[in-house]
Amino acid sequence: MSINKCKIGGIVAEEPRVCSDSYYKEALEIVLDVNRNDIYKFERIKCLIIEPSLIAKAMDRVKVGDYFLGNGRLISFECNETTVITCPHCGKESTRTKRVLHSDIVMYEFEVSPGTFLPDSEGINSAVFSGVIPNPIAQQKNCALISLVINRPMKAQEELNRVLTEEMRGGSERYNLVRVHGYKDVAETIKEHIHQKDRVFVKGAVCERTVQYPVLFRCHECGEKSEQYIECTRYEVVARCVDLDNQYIPNFNSLCANNSYVQMA
Repeated sequence: MSINKCKIGGIVAEEPRVCSDSYYKEALEIVLDVNRNDIYKFERIKCLIIEPSLIAKAMDRVKVGDYFLGNGRLISFECNETTVITCPHCGKESTRTKRVLHSDIVMYEFEVSPGTFLPDSEGINSAVFSGVIPNPIAQQKNCALISLVINRPMKAQEELNRVLTEEMRGGSERYNLVRVHGYKDVAETIKEHIHQKDRVFVKGAVCERTVQYPVLFRCHECGEKSEQYIECTRYEVVARCVDLDNQYIPNFNSLCANNSYVQMA
């Protein structure tokens, strides 16, 4: 069985916002300032609520300045990201679309403490995952990067099918693909003990990253080529520890049946 759990706590930084342009039929965005005393760092994390009854509860109870503590999971799926690109040669604007990996922290339960001030609250950012590593592990000095495929239970998959817009339901949302970064001692553990096709257990924290996808761009107006990128933000994981999960023997052939998704960066 895969594990996909996130626990996030922090001060509500903005009024909850209904995401009318989101990938979901209905979603409420909660922006949190997370004061992490464990690493002496402030983080800003956006969480989503997609269950209608929880949305109504959050809109009634969650206010700016409150302390919000929620349990959720990291959801990822492929989607088409479109952006406007300006030609550096002639200045002509045109749109380009790229298939990208999108991710959200989706809450399924939460508590609110009204009127808590940031200096008096401890931020929480903790995540636990288990899954299979389908792709080669990228390694550099003092860092390692793995892609972790987390099989989604049937009930969670049915819920996701219900809340995604029709445009998003293309089949590639059957798995969560989580990018996990390991540094220093964690990177050494990955280098020495972890291999492609292993099933692993990861503890860490989620972080927002901006990812650049290269685009083959030739201007429709002047015909000149240039290097261009489509930028998108997604949530990845910084690992505190990565261990082999020896209690489970993965069926890797069935996992790779949807090969295009497993290979997504």
